[in-house]
Amino acid sequence: MSREPLTTAIPRFSVSRPVTVVMLLATIIVVGYIAYDRIRLSLFPEDLEGNQLHVSVTYPNASPRDIEEKITRKIEDIIGTVPDVSRVTSYASPGYSYTRVEFRTGTRLREAYAAVSDRMDRVKPLLPDDVDRIYVRRYDPSSEPMMNLVAQVPREMDDAAYRMEHFVKPVLQRIDGVGNVDIWGVQSREISIDLIDERIRSHRINVTAMLGALRGQNLALGGGHVIEAGRKVYVRSLGRFTSLDEIREVMIDPVRRLRLGDVATVSFRQPRREWVYRVDGQPAIGLQITRDSTGNIDRISREVRAALPELQRLPQLEGVNFEIFSDQGRDVRDAIAHLEDAGLWGGIFAALILYLFLRAPRMTAILTLSIPLSLLCTIIVLFFMGWSLNLATMMGLLLAVGMVVDNAIVIVENIYRLRQEGMEGRQASIQGTGDVGLAVVMSTCTTVVVFLPLILMGRGHEFSFWMLRIGVPVIVSLVASLFIALVFVPLAAQRMSRGQRHQDLAVVTWLRDRYTRALRWTLTHRVDAAIVALAVLASLWIPYQAVPRSTSGLLGRSSGRSMHLYYDLPSGNTLEQTDAFFARVEAFIRQHQDFYGIERIETRFRNNNGRIQLKLRQKVNDAWYVAAWENLLLSLDLSPPAMDRNAIEVHLRDNFELPPGIICRSIARNSGAPQDSVISFSIFGEDTTTLIGLAEEAARRLGTIPGMLSVDTDMERGGQELRITLDRDRSRRLGINPQEVSGAISNTIRGLEVGRMPVPDGREVRIYAQLGEVERTRIDDVKTMAFPSEAGVEIPLESLADLSIGKAMSTIYRESRQTVMRITARVPRQDFRTLNLAIDKAMAGFDLPRGYRFDRGSYFSSGGQSEAALRFALTLAVIFVFLLMGLLFESFILPLAVLIAVPFSLLGVYWTLHLTKTPLDLMATIGIVILVGVVVNNAIVLIDLANRLRAEGVERLTALLEAGRQRFRPILMTTLTTVCGMIPMAVGNSKIVGVPYAPLGRTMVGGLLVSALLTLVVVPLLYSLLDDLREHAGRVWRAARAGGALPGAETTPGAAGSLGRADRAD
Repeated sequence: MSREPLTTAIPRFSVSRPVTVVMLLATIIVVGYIAYDRIRLSLFPEDLEGNQLHVSVTYPNASPRDIEEKITRKIEDIIGTVPDVSRVTSYASPGYSYTRVEFRTGTRLREAYAAVSDRMDRVKPLLPDDVDRIYVRRYDPSSEPMMNLVAQVPREMDDAAYRMEHFVKPVLQRIDGVGNVDIWGVQSREISIDLIDERIRSHRINVTAMLGALRGQNLALGGGHVIEAGRKVYVRSLGRFTSLDEIREVMIDPVRRLRLGDVATVSFRQPRREWVYRVDGQPAIGLQITRDSTGNIDRISREVRAALPELQRLPQLEGVNFEIFSDQGRDVRDAIAHLEDAGLWGGIFAALILYLFLRAPRMTAILTLSIPLSLLCTIIVLFFMGWSLNLATMMGLLLAVGMVVDNAIVIVENIYRLRQEGMEGRQASIQGTGDVGLAVVMSTCTTVVVFLPLILMGRGHEFSFWMLRIGVPVIVSLVASLFIALVFVPLAAQRMSRGQRHQDLAVVTWLRDRYTRALRWTLTHRVDAAIVALAVLASLWIPYQAVPRSTSGLLGRSSGRSMHLYYDLPSGNTLEQTDAFFARVEAFIRQHQDFYGIERIETRFRNNNGRIQLKLRQKVNDAWYVAAWENLLLSLDLSPPAMDRNAIEVHLRDNFELPPGIICRSIARNSGAPQDSVISFSIFGEDTTTLIGLAEEAARRLGTIPGMLSVDTDMERGGQELRITLDRDRSRRLGINPQEVSGAISNTIRGLEVGRMPVPDGREVRIYAQLGEVERTRIDDVKTMAFPSEAGVEIPLESLADLSIGKAMSTIYRESRQTVMRITARVPRQDFRTLNLAIDKAMAGFDLPRGYRFDRGSYFSSGGQSEAALRFALTLAVIFVFLLMGLLFESFILPLAVLIAVPFSLLGVYWTLHLTKTPLDLMATIGIVILVGVVVNNAIVLIDLANRLRAEGVERLTALLEAGRQRFRPILMTTLTTVCGMIPMAVGNSKIVGVPYAPLGRTMVGGLLVSALLTLVVVPLLYSLLDDLREHAGRVWRAARAGGALPGAETTPGAAGSLGRADRAD
């Protein structure tokens, strides 16, 4: 006795064990509800930023060159001893060193964190003495903060910085997942030792020795322990300052009885303002909350919001009001709610399509319930995998909305057909499911199999990363829908359906008749039909060349709710002059606030640069039908377009006159305007002077490219520096130590922290020594700084060194221990291939010295990598689908008839993108790969039925016509339910942090529609041609083996055999 096929055994079990099936359904619902209630929400997948550590060091009042030489290079060298490091990038800016360490895929970040922290402990003694701490973090300090808070503080509040630092910051940092809390707008009080230059010179005080002695007298050291009466008594040497008078009375010259108070002024005061922060023109305190790489955005947002009212009730913060400026957690919740709404609408559309075709409310309800059940099963799997509901998984769930009913539709359609022919309900459910069970399983497998290339691609590419995160929910949903179709649908069809099949809609009957005629003409005029099909396919070249390629990934994109304007001012500006300039800019923007649609103006600046962030008052994630209506009005020029960030910037540039020497740019730190792309070029080398010259020439050449905007180099954002080159021979002859000269210059002008002093309220305040009124120090004052020689003669600095003024880089960038000069530019979003050719032309003849190289940056490399990844994924997807079809049809040739659906789906994809002016970005690319596994499903059920009819003895032409007639309605139903389920995604403006879902939805809709319409005709045509080719090859093979002439060919009715088996000729 032959074993019953699994596709028949499963529905037999379903109809025989109804209680078991119902209990299984209840289990899914209960477990699914628990998983849905407890699954985490986040913006991005948890392991997206899991291979980086960030090292930062603060060294106040030091130039980028000093930072690079004294700190950055030493950190890079020690990091080179850490295992599994794949890339090290760093930069040195005034007073700050930053190094990003990237590790190989699969590296355990906790172990890497321990290794890097250990190396930092080792390198700490090699750094300057006043480097207080080396910070090693798992979050990127330059990344976009997930929350921005504004604290409005009463003017009479004393030392607001201390209150924020000690009462607000610790509470927020204790929230699990918070990486850091930065405070802007206030500075804590400090003890200032203002050295009086005239007295220092007149008394010939060695500043370096004096400050060293001062530091040595402010100590609290452990002295071990002594034993007294059998008890251990610990010893501490207490020598810390406790008052300002103690500091003033420090003896600095015992011979002349000089005390510190004789040559310096010691006082409590606020440190010099180095930057200003305000909101809407009013001084404010800003708090930026950055999460670590594992932080849950939604939970952090909720806990911060819950903590703010508690903080306001503290007596130390009486009168302080907190306002949330931006919150990514709210954005995530809004986006997920919008996606849920879009999914609900997609389910409603799918249900309407099913009802229009089936005209049976009960079966429509059964098929529609397969949508939430499949999604619930997916959430269960994601929950136990430890994944969250995020940007990627929600996209996958939304994609699955229209696809999960396809299996159930095919099975229900076949069951209904058998019951219409008079078969009893139980047997119809078993046989109807079994007849199409293999085809349904294979259709599901073709969609699943397209994700296998991701395993071979690895996790090194962004395309692979996002494809896998979007693909897993799709795979699980489809497997769940297959389970539901094989287990629940047969029982529901037996128990809840009366077996009555309603008449088709008149339009469906009309379409089927026209389709049957077109199919008959195609199969009887194969040469003409083939020429038409090839001509239609050849039109793919037109949109393929016209559709722009976007290299933007999912990271580093702006949310669309704000824009930034960066201003570079002369390096010699005072803070007051810069304040006056930004006040003018703010006043101009406020005059046009309604015109620009601006909700809030945030300003932050130093003496020579600043940033204005404009929070736009725009609607984000409108209902899909509202967005579709607005887009229609815009396309018909019936509604004026909203003023976007580009238009605001252009209007501001044209109507606000910048004073001479001030540059405005809009290149944000990690993003560009929505319709722009920010590109960065790099020149690698060791000598900074050579790099400067090469960068200036490269910037000049790139500036000649039409459309290239805001071309500037790191030098243009820099200032000037006074370079002091000591004459070592002369210093040695005079008995002057060059190290003491450099130390005296640094300590006098840059200043030095000499310790901290406790104050009565429990704080420790910084003691900082510096030349009084250092901001008024001129170059002549530096030249006349005198140093005692061995002969006791005061030698001015200009006699010991050459002083010159040169350009200084605002930031020194390094990559792989090489200095890099960057050139940044903004270009309208366009095909990166066209821009690449323009750059080739502009840079022709640009010769670099030996050891230097020019790099076009990630904008172009990612574009080429994305296309290469797409070709690789498509090729492997097609190969795996072909192998799967070979298993189904037991043929090498007939699977090609199914695969013809792939190029015709690309025809729909590119024409849709071209007509809707949608760029081919990462989302559209992911849609194309998924399409490979989806569009072949219609062809599978069509060819499978034709093969089974031929196995029963039906002639090929009749079998193809009958298969087309019977499968026309289910193919139309599955296509329309999938397409309608994605309409909200395709026509809406749903997005999260600037990432639109529309390209993915439009890719799927266009590919499915065109593929379904054309493959209904082209697939039978190619099947007949390949079948003739196979039989001809069989005759040739038999003739070659027999050694005789070709026999006369007669096509037998069963030539294809069961599931495509024919003479094993191929």
